[in-house]
Amino acid sequence: MKNKKIIAVISGVAALLVIGIAAFIIFRPDDEVPLEVVTQTTSGTTTTPPVTTTEVVTTTYPPFVNGLSEKAQEAKASNSDTVGWIRISNTVIDYPVVQTSDNDYYVTNNFYEQPDPAGWVFMDFRSAIDQGYTTDNILMYGHNMANGTMFSDLKKYLRDESFYESNPIVEVSSLTADYQYKIFAFMLCDGTSTSDFQFWNYVMFSDTDEEWSCDKYLSRINDKSLITTNVDVKKDDSFLLLSTCNTGDPNDGTRFVVLARRVRPGEEALAGTTGSSRR
Repeated sequence: MKNKKIIAVISGVAALLVIGIAAFIIFRPDDEVPLEVVTQTTSGTTTTPPVTTTEVVTTTYPPFVNGLSEKAQEAKASNSDTVGWIRISNTVIDYPVVQTSDNDYYVTNNFYEQPDPAGWVFMDFRSAIDQGYTTDNILMYGHNMANGTMFSDLKKYLRDESFYESNPIVEVSSLTADYQYKIFAFMLCDGTSTSDFQFWNYVMFSDTDEEWSCDKYLSRINDKSLITTNVDVKKDDSFLLLSTCNTGDPNDGTRFVVLARRVRPGEEALAGTTGSSRR
């Protein structure tokens, strides 16, 4: 078995959700984007239209469309921090992914490196997705914005029981290659320091330590998952974890985490994604 970090990242998510290190879990759940009131003049009469919520456009993409890496390359011309692209059908999640040397900057800055409470979708600084080197586990973050942007649409998996089977694939690219990941679990994680996820500190992980065995971690994920799927998971799979805040309550440290594994070479992408059930 390869020297994997499957447990490392799964535990890392929990660690980020738990140990309170600002670089890992500083999110502003359900931040509102200020709405502008536009003044219009018609026949000499000035009227102020009512304030409405920001319109969010969702587009359904055919799954497994290649070309995201080309979009990422184009985005890199505007922001050198671009490392890839992420897209999920029937959501607004269709963004270039950025990465810096920490997990702070894009919490409060947008793709154009301007201060913005919405931040941007970014990859954990310890993850890598590159032609020369790709970690076995990719961890990405995004705000749960009240206006429906960033990673807010991840909550569709939680709210709509039919959404998973219609949209089980996450498309991700590097700057040079396109990948598909199939979702196998999602869960709510308590981020408080006294929660049962506190032990998931990936820094302490060792392949030879029985306490941190892959089987045990996969079992615990299965225990925590809010959905049962027929997607098989193996110790040497590559994983994608997407993390966002659960609610807009600043006192709520809960995170909603979606877990997916990379479609294996020669595998039918949708295999195992039907016949799921909620818990």
